[in-house]
Amino acid sequence: MLALAACAEGEAPAPSPPAAATPAADSPVRRGAAVAREHCALCHQIAPDRPPAVEAAAPSFMEIANLPGRSREYLREFATQSHIVETVGEPKPEMPTVHLTPEDREDVIAYVLAFQRDPATGRMRAVDLEPFE
Repeated sequence: MLALAACAEGEAPAPSPPAAATPAADSPVRRGAAVAREHCALCHQIAPDRPPAVEAAAPSFMEIANLPGRSREYLREFATQSHIVETVGEPKPEMPTVHLTPEDREDVIAYVLAFQRDPATGRMRAVDLEPFE
C-alpha cells in the first residue's frame, strides 16, 4: 500500500544528487536517486530541497547518511531486515524495504552515502561511489 501511495505522488523529475557529487548519467548515485523518488519519498526526505510526500517520523536521507557508524555495510544490513514503523497509525506497518531488488537497494545506499559530510570540514564528500561487487 505504501509503495502505491508513493507512486501516486506523480511523475516529478528525479531529485539531483548532492551538488558535491557529479556522477555519470548511469551511476549508482543517479539510479539510487530515481529509485528513492519512486520507493522512499513518501516517508523520507530524499533530498535537501524535496520534503517527504506525507508527514512521517522517518529520518531524512541527509540525517541517515551523517549519523555515527553509517557505512555501506551498516546500511546494507539495515535494509535487509524488517523494521516496524513505530509512529504511523495502527496497525504498525513494516518499512517496505522488500520492494527493492538487491541492485536497487545498492543504488539507494550509494545515493544515501552521497550525502555524507566530511567530519573535519563539514563539506559533502566529492566522491562518486562505485557499484558494489
